[in-house]
Amino acid sequence: MDRPAAPAPVRRARLRRTLALAALVLPLTACGLRLETPPPAEPSPDAVEQVRGRTVADALDLAADAEGLAATTPEGPAREVLEDVVAHAARHAAEAGGVYDSGLPRPTPSTTPTPRPAPDAGTLLVTLVEDAATASADADAVPDGPLARLVASVATSRADLARRLSTATGLPLPAVDEDRDEPSGSGASAGASPAPSPDATPATATGAHADALAAVALAHDEAGYAYEVLAARRSGDAREDARAAAARHRAAGARWAAAAGVVGRSDDPRRSAYALPAALDDPVVLEDLARRVESAVTDAYATAVATAPAGGRASLVAGLRASHDAATARGAAPVAFPGLPELAGEPVG
Repeated sequence: MDRPAAPAPVRRARLRRTLALAALVLPLTACGLRLETPPPAEPSPDAVEQVRGRTVADALDLAADAEGLAATTPEGPAREVLEDVVAHAARHAAEAGGVYDSGLPRPTPSTTPTPRPAPDAGTLLVTLVEDAATASADADAVPDGPLARLVASVATSRADLARRLSTATGLPLPAVDEDRDEPSGSGASAGASPAPSPDATPATATGAHADALAAVALAHDEAGYAYEVLAARRSGDAREDARAAAARHRAAGARWAAAAGVVGRSDDPRRSAYALPAALDDPVVLEDLARRVESAVTDAYATAVATAPAGGRASLVAGLRASHDAATARGAAPVAFPGLPELAGEPVG
């Protein structure tokens, strides 16, 4: 049944209210005024942005502290490391996206900020170690795989810089406080070790992650083969060192092949022999071979970090760091992004 129309007086009353409201709004609009609305607010950062922002902030703080300390440090090994801290940390901040700018106006500070004094070498060393542990935990927990790969590389770089600064200054390398609070938003459990063993038994993977783990197994197996060849051409302690490295890589290759689910299958990428460079009687060639295979393992670990699920990357992050340590022990040059060959170019800026 059709609804009866409202009586004429009611319609006229509604019309009068509408016209009155329009009469109020139109003058305000003509004068450039608007009804008050709440000011825009900064968006709340999600877990990914918290990790990205923390990586940038820690990098910028490290760069500033190292720059201040380098200015008062005489020429020598310690200053060279400090200059690398400045350069590498600046690149870390840039590659992580820099400081977030929402575009909203920032409040003017009521007082002039006081510059913080440059730390001493011991304090900077502690900060490097702690920031490396923070980045390792973030790389394991962050939901974004490519960011996890970048942050894992940053963690490895910071740990390497800490080791080098310890050597250059003669200061002991600080131990990581495993009972310290985890960074907010990292998703890591409190009290978890920031440096898990790369020898931990990984779970069986599937899909793209299984392929990445198979590549880690292949890199380790090829390194094992190379070290067996090196052992055959050396004697004494050098031979024993090469044998130990070969055994370590072969065992790691078997462990990651099992995690990839390729053991005993036709798609197992490991081979009985691998291509080797010519002139293996040249010691320089042998040393370069050792560096090359260790660096290949480092790259494979970094790739696998990106494909692993959040919370399941700890052993891969540890493997990235251990393989980079092995490469530098064989004479590999310090780099800002271990395991990321695409970022091996000139510094940013």
